[in-house]
Amino acid sequence: MMKESLSLSNFNEMKIILDNIFNEIIIVDNSNKIFFINESASILFGLDCKSSLGKDINKLIQDSELSYFLSTKKEEVKKPIVINELSLILNVIPIYNGENLEGTILIFNNITNYNELLHKLDEEKNSSEILNTVIETAYDGMVIIDKNGIITMMSKAYKDFLGIKSEDVIGKHVTEVIENTRMPIVLETGKEEVAQLHRIKGNYMIASRIPIIKNGEVIGVVGKVLFRNVKELNSLYKKISAIEKELANYKSRFKEFNTASYSLENIIGESEAICSAKAIVKKAAHTSSNVLILGESGTGKEIFAHAIHSESSRYEGPFVKVNCAAIPSDLLESELFGYEAGAFTGARKEGKIGKFEIANEGTIFLDEIGDMPLHMQVKLLRVIQEREVEKIGGVATRKINIRIIAATNRNLERLVSEGKFREDLYYRLNVVTIEIPPLRERGNDIILISNHLIKKLSVSLDKKVKGMTKEAEQYLKTYEWKGNVRELENMLERAINIMGDSDVIGVDDLPKEITGKKTSIIPKKLQDILEESEKNAIILALRAADGNKTKAAKILDIGRTSLYEKIEKYKIEK
Repeated sequence: MMKESLSLSNFNEMKIILDNIFNEIIIVDNSNKIFFINESASILFGLDCKSSLGKDINKLIQDSELSYFLSTKKEEVKKPIVINELSLILNVIPIYNGENLEGTILIFNNITNYNELLHKLDEEKNSSEILNTVIETAYDGMVIIDKNGIITMMSKAYKDFLGIKSEDVIGKHVTEVIENTRMPIVLETGKEEVAQLHRIKGNYMIASRIPIIKNGEVIGVVGKVLFRNVKELNSLYKKISAIEKELANYKSRFKEFNTASYSLENIIGESEAICSAKAIVKKAAHTSSNVLILGESGTGKEIFAHAIHSESSRYEGPFVKVNCAAIPSDLLESELFGYEAGAFTGARKEGKIGKFEIANEGTIFLDEIGDMPLHMQVKLLRVIQEREVEKIGGVATRKINIRIIAATNRNLERLVSEGKFREDLYYRLNVVTIEIPPLRERGNDIILISNHLIKKLSVSLDKKVKGMTKEAEQYLKTYEWKGNVRELENMLERAINIMGDSDVIGVDDLPKEITGKKTSIIPKKLQDILEESEKNAIILALRAADGNKTKAAKILDIGRTSLYEKIEKYKIEK
């Protein structure tokens, strides 16, 4: 059964359109009491639009077939029915709000006139003149073609809409007069088309195409505009165009917020560790297995997640990012699963779709998964196992097809042993593991990344910077970078901001935390200055030698024993 998502509570916006549709429309609630009746239906059944509201339709229109269709609560399409000697085609559409039946839409199509028209064609010699008069004076746009697709009649309203004269219409094939017409298709299939959007001369019209059948044979087709005034089509077109633009805007914004921004090309580095991680990305991208990305804060875990999605077959689907540590624990469930209207105090009246549903047919990236509360870990485990979600306050689940990529800078194995992270969830997430090395272990990658960041920052800060001096590069390579790439970018941005007229970053542009230089305006004893200089020289030598004391001693041109003594003297961390 097709379940229409129209809600009767949001119905007012549609009344104007329904009142102007040529078809007879009645909407009843789940107790069969009339909720809405358009003008066409009120005329057809002799009912007052206002006084009929709230009354049982079965008492106003007493017909056993109609009563049966309403009692089944099922969708019915193009059912012939006779009411008060009127030959009608009935469409029954149940209205659901979620899983709850709110009412039923009854759409009637009066074909009595068409049957009477055929009867007159058989009985009256002057039927052609009578029909022509009816068509010419029709308030709606109408056209009739014969079994060969030749136009035999067209109303003045339709000709005015098309901007043509009678001599340009009658006797010509319909495809020569009406662009994109589907009347020949209806002529061939014998199947009517009701309330279809049709674009003519850059404007939309809503049209119906109904076959004329005699003795079981299609002898022609009647086409008509479904509005009482053809001039309203231009107004409708403007409304439809505005809705289409707004929808396109929403789709564009949705895609912008839920699209992967990076690929493998954005992962800078040539070190063995980073090349190994990139190789795993390429392999993992071709499956739908869950991926766990491990690494210190600032190492670029999110870029790896983007790259996996971009390389996968899901790249056209959404890429949804959720920072589990940034969302308060009491809001995380509604953020991930969404909620039904009125599910809790303060909930939006229209409800909210969750991140899991938004990510359907795509990828969801759960950053800082190690900070997810235990009660949410249980719910996440169910999503992974069952591949379905249920909104807060909902009564039904929805199947989803998503790939989960999780990331953390915490030791999950330790959290499992401490009872702070579920062991079963850990093994569900830890299918494919990618470990991103810290920046201090990536050797010459530091310089490659620095040059890349300098180019990017030069553009954003509108300064021409070519790179760094060799001495500055050496300092960057020997620094420990606890904040990893994030710290490196912040440092370079600071250096570019304070550097002078030079087009390269020098040692003087680097902060003292990196260079180890300290300045003071307080005079010191010569011995203190010498000892401080000696201590700084030893620190720099150790950094340059990556902590190797033998190499550091050679750099300083002193014996290794002497170096050890000075390290102890100045209490330099080994």
